[in-house]
Amino acid sequence: MDQVSRPLLIVLAATVALAAIWLVALKPKPLAVKSTPLASTKAIPKAEQAAAAADAANAKLRAQANASDRAAAAPDAAKAGVDPTTQGRAVTSSKPSRVAGAKAAGRRDATVLRDIRAKKVVVMLFWNANSADDIATRGVIRDLDRRNGKVAVHVAPIGRVGEYDSLTRGVQVVQSPTTIVIDRKRHTRVITGLTESQELKQAVGDALAGR
Repeated sequence: MDQVSRPLLIVLAATVALAAIWLVALKPKPLAVKSTPLASTKAIPKAEQAAAAADAANAKLRAQANASDRAAAAPDAAKAGVDPTTQGRAVTSSKPSRVAGAKAAGRRDATVLRDIRAKKVVVMLFWNANSADDIATRGVIRDLDRRNGKVAVHVAPIGRVGEYDSLTRGVQVVQSPTTIVIDRKRHTRVITGLTESQELKQAVGDALAGR
């Protein structure tokens, strides 16, 4: 066997020495389990307790808000009767639609009733977000001129029409889209089907003028 040269022996010795130093001093130490991101900590139970307390507090606040809305809506419901007419494309009843107290005045009802009591012209749309005509009508409603606060707009899914019986009692809301325009004297105009911008502007203008 040929003799190994001195320079090669020096290189090999240096490599062995560096490997030994790395194994002894520089090799990374494994992390303790408690230091890893998945390790359980005392903060987790505390966070869960805080979340549970927050959920309970929010539920209590929601219950109080619902009770407050129902109480506030009761006097509104007693005074905000809606008198339907046969204007518009839909045929409506000639009997006045009277609000039947707190039972008819749910949380969503109350907001609309307050606008009626404030002598605003109310535009109420019942729609289906999956229908092209409904989406187009929703766009017309969205772009409607609010006349510096004299016109209030409310939109609800057709599936929730039963929650607005203080407005719809005495009128026919059997399909979507259905737009109801209520003037300051509680008379209504019902527009069934696709509502065009000019038609809605005319209905709101007539309501503001008391025609």
